[in-house]
Amino acid sequence: MDLIVLGILLCIAFSSAQGVTPRCCVETTKRFPLDLLKKVNRYEVQTSSGACTIDALVLHVGDMRYCATPKMEQFLQKLMKRMARLKASAV
Repeated sequence: MDLIVLGILLCIAFSSAQGVTPRCCVETTKRFPLDLLKKVNRYEVQTSSGACTIDALVLHVGDMRYCATPKMEQFLQKLMKRMARLKASAV
């Protein structure tokens, strides 16, 4: 009985530790095909002041993540607004 309880506690501890591990970009690029950028659903900013070692924009396209240079944020914001306007006018 004690071994079962110990096993359960170890499983809980291991799964909790895995949930805390961040998925960090380790390098970035500033060149992406425009077709890919048009498909970006959302993006998030990764900072080096947190658990990750570099600043980056994490672009989400479906289930995929791409690491872009932070300098692309302004361009990406404009592109996403433009795409939203085009979708709204098409309806």
